[in-house]
Amino acid sequence: MAFDSHIRSYEAGRVIFSEGEPGEAAYIIDQGKVELSALINGEQVVIAHLKKGEMFGEMSLIDDQLRSATAIAKTPARLIVVPRKYIREKIDLSDNLVSMSLRVVLERYREMRIRLEHVLAGKELDHARRYYQQETSAGVHAEEARLAAERLQAENNLREALEENQLELFYQPIINLSENRVAGCESLIRWRHPKRGLVSPGEFIGLAEETGLIVPIGLWILEEACRAQKRFATIDSDLYVSINLSGRQFEADITDELEKILNETDVDRKRIKLEITESLLMANPLQVAEILYTFKGFGVDIAIDDFGTGYSSFSYLHRFPIDVLKIDQSFVFTMRDNPKSLEIVRTLCTLAKALGMSVIAEGIEDPADVKILRDFSADFGQGFYFSKPMPEAEFTAFLGSYGSG
Repeated sequence: MAFDSHIRSYEAGRVIFSEGEPGEAAYIIDQGKVELSALINGEQVVIAHLKKGEMFGEMSLIDDQLRSATAIAKTPARLIVVPRKYIREKIDLSDNLVSMSLRVVLERYREMRIRLEHVLAGKELDHARRYYQQETSAGVHAEEARLAAERLQAENNLREALEENQLELFYQPIINLSENRVAGCESLIRWRHPKRGLVSPGEFIGLAEETGLIVPIGLWILEEACRAQKRFATIDSDLYVSINLSGRQFEADITDELEKILNETDVDRKRIKLEITESLLMANPLQVAEILYTFKGFGVDIAIDDFGTGYSSFSYLHRFPIDVLKIDQSFVFTMRDNPKSLEIVRTLCTLAKALGMSVIAEGIEDPADVKILRDFSADFGQGFYFSKPMPEAEFTAFLGSYGSG
């Protein structure tokens, strides 16, 4: 959110807000100086002198309490206003543990201040505790505490899954449509929980992304998929493996780790395809392009996944070292009944060919889909019509049997 339109100016000596008022905004000092003071035992006590770049007034917005101090402009001051709604939205979107921690810290600060006031006035601490009648975090934050505990437990379980080899890769065949043979496969992660059994990636990938665990998990996937390709190569030396990359991995810049994995596994790099989504490609085009060109220098192929679902990036395609365009399954699945989807698939096949890219159509579920895609000169197909993702042993058996009957 831009705050340029939320600027307020105050003359020296003017009150910005008073102790005991509800909080409507926080402020960042752009120019000038601000004094904070609080009424303690009947006396107005200065508690802070603030200058440019410092923030104040945020406490009551975080814990929904009244202002605990009075703010006065000591010199002419220009303030950037941070609206209450903006801060509340950010807190609501934050991790439960973070929002709970903020509230608990402020709650304890307010309680400490009340106790200090009573001690200074010669009153007993027990009286101070009785005076502070607001519910403590055990009551107010019970639900937040429960959600935070569940989140921490889920994160610990996922970390344990990585450390104790509970994760495994399934492989979904990718078929050469013109030759009707297995050309490659996409590696897809699964979690084989010791108590729950097989856990769908939809239940843990989001958590892995949010916590950053997707980075070490992604490196494990890269290494395991490269080693699997070498095993598959004993059956078919031309078979390739596609590996999905996360935006978090680009943020962490796994360039060195990728090169190390490629070297240590001694995989045939021409048989490794790294998949990124269209939205990731367009989120930071310059940075992503630089990293992708480095990956290409390692000898691997680059595929753009879910193409057609994100930004209108046709004009950007030639700027990236893309070898493979994967047409999103939402178009393939509906193209037999939806003329617009059919035309989109046709156009994407033509576009890819014009740019020297091969095409993989995802979401094939019917032999009619195969015929249409062959007519459009799509190179490869993937979907439940051929096979669901399967463990390595089943995929190896599939390699030996597909097309033989």
